[in-house]
Amino acid sequence: MSKTWEKCLTTLRDTVDLHTFSLWIRPLKALEDPITLSLLAPNTSVLDYVNGNLKKEIKAAIAQHSKNLEVYIGVSPQKKGTVQSIKQHKTPLFADYTFDNLVLGGANQIAYGAAQQIAENIKNPLYNPFIIYGNSGLGKTHLMQATGHLAKEKDPSIKVLYVPLMDFVKNITSSLRHNTIEDIKLYYQSADLLLVDDIHFIAKKDKSQEEFFHIFNFLFSTKKQIIFTCDQPPKNIKNVEERLKTRFSQGLTLEISPPELEMRAAILLKKANNKKININLTEDIALFIAGHITSNVRDLEGALLKLKAYVDFSKIDHSFISKDLVESALGDLIKPPIKNIDINDIQKETAKHYAFTVSDLSSKSRKQHTVLARQMAIAIAHELTGLSLTNIGKHFGNRDHSTVLHSVDKIKKRVEEEAEIKSDYELIKLKLANL
Repeated sequence: MSKTWEKCLTTLRDTVDLHTFSLWIRPLKALEDPITLSLLAPNTSVLDYVNGNLKKEIKAAIAQHSKNLEVYIGVSPQKKGTVQSIKQHKTPLFADYTFDNLVLGGANQIAYGAAQQIAENIKNPLYNPFIIYGNSGLGKTHLMQATGHLAKEKDPSIKVLYVPLMDFVKNITSSLRHNTIEDIKLYYQSADLLLVDDIHFIAKKDKSQEEFFHIFNFLFSTKKQIIFTCDQPPKNIKNVEERLKTRFSQGLTLEISPPELEMRAAILLKKANNKKININLTEDIALFIAGHITSNVRDLEGALLKLKAYVDFSKIDHSFISKDLVESALGDLIKPPIKNIDINDIQKETAKHYAFTVSDLSSKSRKQHTVLARQMAIAIAHELTGLSLTNIGKHFGNRDHSTVLHSVDKIKKRVEEEAEIKSDYELIKLKLANL
């Protein structure tokens, strides 16, 4: 190292704050000849920051120790083989993980909106870092990668890097073994948008935490966007350095919840139309499947693939998928019929479905729509609760058992004859099954 620069470093340590010194001045490499002191930045981002914010302090420090030296600040030439070694670490975005292929619902709506804003303002980060958390299989990776796709669409010149955390750990380990740690750090620091999947796996990995901390600081300081996924709020991750948790908490953290019934059905319909699946699901059948597969998107996809395999290998016509066929194909995934549902829940769900209050169902109103909602709730209560006709009647304004029986028979007949009534009946039961 240049002797002059060694003296300058001592001066600069007292001139600028420790964070600035470590992040921007320490990475500079110094070459000295009798005329010139050349300071070489590891990349253009560091160069731009130094020229824009620290040039005056650096020149003052150099002048203090050597008034005759000219100062040159530039970028280090790239080592031979660096590009090739870095290419090995690149993980591409998945082609199908776009916003166009994402089903929007209450479970992901806020995160979706934030992701779109980020993608459209990638050079002026709005939420940095942006952290999406939730259980496995809810579409976190899809949403994160969709952000990358849209950002690239808006500005093809930007560099988007995606890396699962365990791949990051492997890259750090390999780089340490081959003494190329600076190369891999430069690679990640070159990103305009860094996408890191499953950040919680960084727990207990001390060296990876250390290097990630420096990469994060660099990207954050140069206003480059960072997005993570996690299986829990980052503050809850155990065995992670407090300084990392502090950095994570600087941005926006949003949860993706399990999709509601209608959203699950929409996901099934969208994926069924995919070229890889290509089976004809009606809305009723999609709702039926969604009513029984309630955990996450991956399980829905698995059920759909199983249904396709059953249809293909049984040589069944793809154009018509019936409820009976679904039960045959997905028998082991279908929950047993719901029984012993609380009658109060039935009243609440039915009232909500028809935009009434629970008290409307017990009222004396004879308006056609009110009567339909009341009869629907009574019929569902008769099927699912095991209560006597008399007990059911008590919950609906003390109506007698003959009125209750009439309601049951009426709805049964209309379900057989009217597709809309049948759909309402099944949908309310599905919602009850998912309470």
